[in-house]
Amino acid sequence: MSAPFYVFVHEYFCGGGARCGDPPGGLAAEALGMLWALLADFRAWGGVRTAAALDPRFEERIPGLNRNTLPADEVVRVPPGKYDAVFLDLVSRCDAALVIAPETGGILSGLSGRVESAGKLLLGSGASAAAVAGDKESCDRIFRAAGLPALETSVSGFDCAERAAREIGFPLVVKPPDGVGSEGVCLAGSGSDIPAALACARRVASRDAVLLQPYVSGIHASVSLLVGGGRCLPLSLNRQRIRPGIPFEYRGVEVPFGHPRIRDAFDLARSAARLIPGLNGYVGVDLILADDSVRLVEINPRLTTSYIGLRQVAGINPARMIFEACARQSLPQRVPLEGRVAVVKDDPGSWGLKPSG
Repeated sequence: MSAPFYVFVHEYFCGGGARCGDPPGGLAAEALGMLWALLADFRAWGGVRTAAALDPRFEERIPGLNRNTLPADEVVRVPPGKYDAVFLDLVSRCDAALVIAPETGGILSGLSGRVESAGKLLLGSGASAAAVAGDKESCDRIFRAAGLPALETSVSGFDCAERAAREIGFPLVVKPPDGVGSEGVCLAGSGSDIPAALACARRVASRDAVLLQPYVSGIHASVSLLVGGGRCLPLSLNRQRIRPGIPFEYRGVEVPFGHPRIRDAFDLARSAARLIPGLNGYVGVDLILADDSVRLVEINPRLTTSYIGLRQVAGINPARMIFEACARQSLPQRVPLEGRVAVVKDDPGSWGLKPSG
């Protein structure tokens, strides 16, 4: 009898990637929530065994969540300075890996590339796809060349960004070219906001570049996609609770979200994802639902916080769906959704997660 398939489920921040002495406060709970949710779903399915890495600084960030209650078959503590060694060891011992990491500075594409170089099954988008999708400037060119209704984007170095912003006009959005979530994304309502917005974006940006986009009023939304076998299956339309400011403040997500333009949103998300070869597994597509149109914002080539809501309403185990899409290029014909949940960023009690220990 063959040994059970072994999957390394890795979330970058709580898996040891956070800098020494500087675990990100705003992202810590969300990072743990996604890891916990995925591991719980793999365990509920029972089709694979799982391993995870855990930085001791992240234990009890969500009360009751620690190395003993994380629902994995193996949890490896990551000592200071040992992140690379632990990551590579777990990759070498597992049959497959699912990586959740920021696109900033090429982190996601780099880790995904390590899994591919080790000859292991990657339960997500390939390294090259993650690199393209994570670069908002490159994506903007791809989307516009295909005629998709993306936001008009200008790219500038930080030293000349204030002049470029005034030429575009206000209000406008200032963002780093490869940030994650709402980090470094700011709304400049007038010229007086530009210095603070640029300083905020500079703290997150991995290079001397900033994106400037006219502000489009509407509902911030996303589409959760399942990609595999040449198909893109929309799973849900989600409403993102975001307060524009310096920076934007992400407050949570509603899954699913009923809207008159849901079909347009699904079609646009599929069209965008098909433009980037190598996307696979779970993919998030950010949109703005304006009064008269749907506008494309960006692609997240990885798991997003919306997964925590999706798993509570989906009629099929989403971890199993990801595995089947990547390992067997098999997607369900449809995924029934029942009910609606609101995932509140600062309230893990709203996430439907329970310690296993």
